[in-house]
Amino acid sequence: MSPPPPSPPSRLDEIARKRIQSWIAATGVSQAEISRRVDRTGAWLSRYLRGEFDADLETLQRIARVFGHSLAALLDVPTDPVEEEVLSLFRACPQDAREAVLHMLRVITRRLRKPGRSRE
Repeated sequence: MSPPPPSPPSRLDEIARKRIQSWIAATGVSQAEISRRVDRTGAWLSRYLRGEFDADLETLQRIARVFGHSLAALLDVPTDPVEEEVLSLFRACPQDAREAVLHMLRVITRRLRKPGRSRE
């Protein structure tokens, strides 16, 4: 049995920082590119990601758009740790990978709905 996942961060800026860092790691988008696209300096983004200060909602929304997401996706906090991990990984995927994941989930759920199939 695997250990329980760490408890989710309590503050929205902590959630946003962790999600942005996850998206950066998954997509390879550089901090310089993000900074340029949200009209901030690289130093500003680096300091924000280190937790030196909080960001305003408009800036967080622009950062989310860099990755093709909404502010809601950036700040969404599922209560189920497994769901949180699935959503986090899915949101970190590029569009073509997302389509593959959706296809896989559709196939799996169709199979589960067939008569005589177990829902374990």
